[in-house]
Amino acid sequence: MNELVVQQVKRRYFLVLLFFTFSILFLMYRIGYIKYVDGAEYEEKAVLQRLNTEQIIYPNRGSIVDRNHHDLALSTIVFNVILDPNVLLEQISENEKNRTIETLSKFLSISDKDLNDAISKNPNSRYEVVKKHIKTDLAQKIKNEGLKGVWLEEDSIRSYLRNEFAAHIIGFVNKDNKAQYGIEQHYNEWLTGVPGRVFPMLKEGKYIMEENIPAKPGNTIVLTIDETIQHFAELALQNAVKEHNPKNASVIAMDPNTGEILAMAAYPTFNPNQYNDLSEFIDKNIWNSLSNEKKVEKLNSVWKNYNVSNTYEPGSTFKPLLVAAALEENVISLEDHFYCGGHKSVYGQVIKCWKTSGHGDQTIEEALANSCNVAMMDIVEKMGPQVFYQYQKLFGFGEATGIDLPGEAEGILHRLENLNPVELATSSFGQSFNVTPLQILTGFASVINGGNLMKPYIVKQIVSQDGNEIKEVTPIVRRKVISKESSQIVRNQLESVVRDGTGKKAKVEGYRIGGKTGTAEKLPRGEGKYALSFIGFAPVENPKIIVLVLLDETEYYSEGSGAAAPVAKELFENILPYIGVEPSDKQDENENSDVELPDYKGLQLLEADMDLTIKGLNYEVIGAGNLIMDQFPKAGTKVSHDMKIKLYVSEEQNE
Repeated sequence: MNELVVQQVKRRYFLVLLFFTFSILFLMYRIGYIKYVDGAEYEEKAVLQRLNTEQIIYPNRGSIVDRNHHDLALSTIVFNVILDPNVLLEQISENEKNRTIETLSKFLSISDKDLNDAISKNPNSRYEVVKKHIKTDLAQKIKNEGLKGVWLEEDSIRSYLRNEFAAHIIGFVNKDNKAQYGIEQHYNEWLTGVPGRVFPMLKEGKYIMEENIPAKPGNTIVLTIDETIQHFAELALQNAVKEHNPKNASVIAMDPNTGEILAMAAYPTFNPNQYNDLSEFIDKNIWNSLSNEKKVEKLNSVWKNYNVSNTYEPGSTFKPLLVAAALEENVISLEDHFYCGGHKSVYGQVIKCWKTSGHGDQTIEEALANSCNVAMMDIVEKMGPQVFYQYQKLFGFGEATGIDLPGEAEGILHRLENLNPVELATSSFGQSFNVTPLQILTGFASVINGGNLMKPYIVKQIVSQDGNEIKEVTPIVRRKVISKESSQIVRNQLESVVRDGTGKKAKVEGYRIGGKTGTAEKLPRGEGKYALSFIGFAPVENPKIIVLVLLDETEYYSEGSGAAAPVAKELFENILPYIGVEPSDKQDENENSDVELPDYKGLQLLEADMDLTIKGLNYEVIGAGNLIMDQFPKAGTKVSHDMKIKLYVSEEQNE
C-alpha cells in the first residue's frame, strides 16, 4: 500500500516537472520567435517612444539697459520641476518611486498626496509640471539626489530691477510669457532669443544618443534713456502730482538736435513686476473693492503710455510754431506790431484774449511773452488756412512721429476744407485740434534746433549677448520745416517768455532758458478743466535739452496757469549741471525789485493769474468762483516778489 502511494506521488511530480519543462521550452520558443520575427517591430516602437521625449530649453530673454548700460530689466535662469509618470509607475521600483516623492515633497513643500495625484491622473504622461520657477541653488540640490522619474526644465523669469521706474518705457512680460507695451512689446523679436532642444536621436538606425542644441539668448536693448535724467524726471513728476493732484501728467526730456529721448515719465503709473495689481498706487481697500471689469479698465488705462497714446489740445505752446511759420513765409516781419484790445471779432463771434482789458500795442516778441491770443489770430488771418494747414502737417501734427514705441496716436486736426475763419482763429492759439505730448515736443524742437523735424527714438543700440553690436540707431531728419534764420529769431524771442513773460517760474539763476507756457481749456468748455503745460529748452544760445511738462485736469484756479513751469525749473536745476552745461553769463535782471499791483477787482481769475505770473508774483485764492471781488494788498501798493497776494473770489453773477 505504501509502495503504491509512493509511485503515485512520483508520477505526479514527474507530470508537474514535465509541464514546467514544456512551459519553459514554449516560452523560450515564443521569446525567440518574437525576437527574430517581430523583434524589429517592437524595437522600433521602443525607440520611437524614447524619441518622443524631446525637451525644450527656453532661451534667456535679453536685457534692457539705459544708455550707460545700467540694467533696467533682465531675465534670471530658473527651473521647472517635471515628473515622468510613465517612468515612476512602470519602469522603477516602488521604493525608488517613494524616494522620489518624499525627496521632492521635502524640497518643494508639496504634499505626498499632491505629488501622487500628479502621477496617477495621467499614468502614461511623460511630462507633468509640479513646480515652476525654482532657483538654481534648489535645482542643484534636487539634481544631486539623483532621483528617477524627475527632470528639471530650464526656464527664465523677468525682473524689473527698479519696480515702477521707467515702467511706461519698458512695458512688461505677462504670466503667459507675452510681451506687452513699451520696449518689451516693440522689440520682442530682438529680445526673445531662440529656444534650444534636448532630444534623443538614432545612430545607425539602432542606438539612441542624446543630442543637445543649446538655446540662443535674446539680445540686449540699449535705450537712449539716461537713468539719472529719468530719475530727475520721475522725481519732479512725483512732486508735481503731490502738489497739484492732476488726472494725468507727463514729463519728457529730449535732445532737440537728435531726437533722442533722455527721459519719459507718465502718471498714473504701475509696477511691471506686479503689472496687474495697482494696490500700491491706489488705496488697497479701494482697489480690492473694484469689480474685475473695473480693474481691467483701470489697468488698460494705466498701462498705456500717456506721452504717445493720448492726445490733448496744446494751447499756447503752439504759438511759437505759428510765429516761426509766419516768419518763414514772410507773412510777418520783425518790425510788425499787433494791437490787442482784449478780444477779436471773427465772423460775428467774439473770441477773447486771456487779458480781457487787452495788451495794447505789441511786437512779436512781446506777443509771445504775453501769450496774446489776439496777436496770434491776426497772424493766422494774414497767413490763411492753406498755409496754416501746410505747416501743421510739416511740424508733424496729424501723423505718428515714428518713435519706436507701440500704441502711438496720430492726433486730430481740422481738415483743410473745415478750417473756416472761427476754427482757424482758435487753432492759432492751440485750441480745437489735438496732439500727443511727443508730437508737440518734436514740433517745438524743430523751431529751436535750426528748423529740422527729427524722428524721436528711444533705442540707441542692439547688442548680442557676447557684446557684438547688431544694430545702431542714428538721428533721422524727417524734413526741413523752417530756415536756420527763422529758428534763431524765435529761439531768442522765447527767452523773453521766461525772462519777462508767462514762463517766469521756469527761471534758473545763471542759465539762459527759453520756453512757452500753455493753458488749454478742455471740452466741454466752461467746466473749469484745463491742460496746463510748459515746454522749455536750455541754454538758449545752443540748446542741449528740451523738456515738456503736462499737468492734465488739475485744480486749476487754486494752482495757477504757471503750475507746469516750476516743474521744468526743477528739471533744469538738476539736469543742466549733470549734462555739463555751464551757467550762461547773462544773469536775471531786477529780480528783487518791487512791483506795483494793478486793480484786479472785477476781473476773471484767469486774467489775474496770467498777469501775476508775468510779474513773477505768487498768490492764493480765497473763496469759490472765478470773479475777483477784492484783493490784498490794494491796487497801487508796491510789493516784493516774496510776498503772496490774496485774491477774494465768488461765483459770477448773471446779468
